[in-house]
Amino acid sequence: LHPSRAKELVKVMKELSQKRSVDILCTTHNPVLINELGNDMIPFISYVKRDSEGNSFIELLEEKDNLAKLMASSTIGGIMTEDKL
Repeated sequence: LHPSRAKELVKVMKELSQKRSVDILCTTHNPVLINELGNDMIPFISYVKRDSEGNSFIELLEEKDNLAKLMASSTIGGIMTEDKL
């Protein structure tokens, strides 16, 4: 996805979700797309992390212990690309 189209994609997904009264599940590694979701979507954003044994776990972003501090220093996509999750 070209970065210039991320805003439009998020807009269309939100419109379709509201119009059809459905939730949309989306997975991405694109920090620009994640940033376009905006901070109001934090309660709905999950991320995958691995423990020292290589096991994967899905965590809610809003439950990240130091989220407020991380958000003060960067965007959601920035936190992801800076490997702070």
